Amino acid sequence: MLYCLTQQPKLIRSEWISPDWFDYKPYQTLVKYLNDVGGELDYIQLRDGFTKAYPGVMSREDWEPILTADVTVGNFSSWVKVIRNDFYRKRAQESAFDFANDPSDEKFHSMLITAQDAISNDSSDTEVTMDELVQDMHERLTEGKLDVGIKTYAPIDKLFGDGLMPGRLITIGARPAVGKSAFAINLVLEAFKRQPDVTIDVFSLEMTNRQNYQRLVASITGIPSSKLVNPMIDLSDAEMKKVEEAGQTLRSYDLRLWDKQLKLQQIVKVLRQRAATAKHGYLAIVDYLGLIEVPGQPDRRLQIEEVTRQFKLLTNELDVPIIMLSQLSRGIESRNDKKPMLSDLRESGSIEQDSNAVGFLWNSDRSNEKSDVRSVTLTIAKNREGALGDVNFNFFANKLQFRVAYLT
Repeated sequence: MLYCLTQQPKLIRSEWISPDWFDYKPYQTLVKYLNDVGGELDYIQLRDGFTKAYPGVMSREDWEPILTADVTVGNFSSWVKVIRNDFYRKRAQESAFDFANDPSDEKFHSMLITAQDAISNDSSDTEVTMDELVQDMHERLTEGKLDVGIKTYAPIDKLFGDGLMPGRLITIGARPAVGKSAFAINLVLEAFKRQPDVTIDVFSLEMTNRQNYQRLVASITGIPSSKLVNPMIDLSDAEMKKVEEAGQTLRSYDLRLWDKQLKLQQIVKVLRQRAATAKHGYLAIVDYLGLIEVPGQPDRRLQIEEVTRQFKLLTNELDVPIIMLSQLSRGIESRNDKKPMLSDLRESGSIEQDSNAVGFLWNSDRSNEKSDVRSVTLTIAKNREGALGDVNFNFFANKLQFRVAYLT
C-alpha cells in the first residue's frame, strides 16, 4: 500500500488511511505526512518534503522495501482493505484478551466499542443485487414498509417526505446574523421532543460548547441568552430553577457537542463511531461548512469539494442524514429581491451537486430583521426526494427560539 501511495500520492484522497494502522513508527509518520499534504506531490517532491519535515525519521533501509514492492497501483484499494481489517481484528483480539484478564465494566465497555469499530469499518462487499432491490420495493408496496425519518418541525417533515431521511445530505445556507446556528439548535431540540432516544452530534466550529449549551438552555427555558452569561448575577430564583430543569432534560438526551473537531477526518471519525452505536436513529449537524479544515489542500474551492464529497459518501455508507450549514454570498445584499438562490452558495458548485436537498434561511420581512421577533423563512430550493416550498417561522432572537408561523 505504501508503494502505491509513494508512486501516486493523490491516492490518499480516495481512502482514509490512518497512521495507527502501522506498528512501525517511521511508516506511521510517513502516512501522517501523506494525509497532511493531501497528495499534492509527485514521488520526488514527496520524499524531499518528508525528509525536510521529518529529518532522520526514515533511513534508506526503511524506503527500500516500499520502493521494491512487487505490487501494482491498481491493487491499492485491496491493500487498504487488508491492512485496515488486520488493524481492527488485532484491536478486537487485544480488547477481548484484556477483558478476559480483567472482566470489569470498564473493560467490557471498551471491548464493545472496539467491536463496534471493527464492524463499522468492515470492508466486506456491500453491493446490493437487483433482486434485493425488487424485494425491498415489493415489501414497501404490500406490507406498508416505511422509511423512517427523524422528525423535527411538521412542515419540514412534510417537505422531506416524513422527516430527515437516512442517506441524505442536507445543506442549509444563510447570510450572517440570520440565525442559522440558532435554527440548528432548534432542530436538535425538536428532534428530541419527537424522538427522545435519537442520537445527535453537533459540530460547532464557530462557537464553544459552553456557548452552544447556553443557547440550548435559552431555547428550552425562554430565558434571554444574554442572562445566561453570568447566571449567578442576572437570574432570579425562578429562572435558576428553570435552568436546572433544562439541564436535567438535556442530560437525558444522547447529544454531544463538539467544538474542537476542526479537521475533516476528525469529524468523519466521530461520525463513524457514533452512528455505529446509535440504536434509534442518528443525525449529525455541522456548523458550518466553510470552517472545516482539509490539511494539505490550499485551494479553498477544492477543500469544499472534498468536504461535501466525504459527507455525501458518509450519508450513503452509514445510512444517516447529515445537515451542513453554509454561508451565502454577499451578492444577495446588492439585489432588490433578497430571496436566496442556488447560485448564492459560496465557493463551490459541489455544495449543490452533492446535497440531496438545499434550503435557505432568510429574513422574509426586512422591516423586522433587527427586532426581537423576526420573520424568517426556510426555503427548500432543491429536494431530490421531496417537495420544494417555504416554511415560515417567527424567530425570537433574544430567546433563540424558532416557532412555526402558521398562516391564519
